[in-house]
Amino acid sequence: MITDKILTLHINIPSEREKICAVGRALSVPDRVRILNLLTARSMNLNEISKVLDIPVSSVSNHINALQDAELVLVTYQPSAKGHVKLCSEMVCMVQIKRATPKTSDNDAYCMEMPVGMYTDCDIKSPCGMASAEKQLFAPDSPEYFFLPERKDAELVWFSHGYVSYMFPYSSPEAKPVNEISFSLELCSEAVYYRNVWPSDITFLINDVEVLTYTCPGDFGGRRGVYTPEFWPVSSSQFGLLKKITVNKSGAYIDDQLVSKDVTISRLGIVAGNAVKFTVLLKDDAKHQGGINIYGKHFGDFPQAIIMMIR
Repeated sequence: MITDKILTLHINIPSEREKICAVGRALSVPDRVRILNLLTARSMNLNEISKVLDIPVSSVSNHINALQDAELVLVTYQPSAKGHVKLCSEMVCMVQIKRATPKTSDNDAYCMEMPVGMYTDCDIKSPCGMASAEKQLFAPDSPEYFFLPERKDAELVWFSHGYVSYMFPYSSPEAKPVNEISFSLELCSEAVYYRNVWPSDITFLINDVEVLTYTCPGDFGGRRGVYTPEFWPVSSSQFGLLKKITVNKSGAYIDDQLVSKDVTISRLGIVAGNAVKFTVLLKDDAKHQGGINIYGKHFGDFPQAIIMMIR
């Protein structure tokens, strides 16, 4: 039995913390990880697992019990000549452990979410295209269509070279100093179908100031994205990584890791009442020219578009 079920556990929910610990204990033994890998292909009984992994049946039984307690493996019983045998199947294809979302009041932060198709400027080259939650929006590899009004419905945008720029409105009732700005978005590289190892150098600019370049490791597929619609071929790009680009007085960060001290918040010229320009660029001279997929709320693994946060 092959499953596409995702087990999601939340650190901030007390009743789920023990489950998180159970998953950790279950995965702490290498042989149990090997068993899970076997079960991704097909269901197996204890004797079959024992022979393939060359470990005693009694050990397999103990490992299966631990995996069953963690809700990672499903055990059913099938009749046999000697009674019944345990048939073991994978129960989930992914485990997600989510942290609590930090709470911020309206006085602490300004937040704006922008649909991925609502760019205000672009200059891209094929292969390229975009899709909504219901259909592919126009013929692929047609950059001349990228300014069609239908782009407002896009939930996935992809291209191999060039850039897209978004203008985020920023209004604040008080003229408070800006200490930090961040953008978060789900993305991956772009290859034919998908290639999990396919690096791409992706550069981010804020108000036309180059902030940093991130090397995305691949164009991810092999299983359907959590929010990827059913019409989208499973052989194509399915999900990305959620990346956060932050600039404050100390420098520029990717996922809270300092990348550069040269670009600080004072260089970006962010003023309430003026829009903030956010650009995603694939340089022509990049070392890894692997394209990009940008995911919206209804594609990929994360239910969000491009989010700007100003503090």
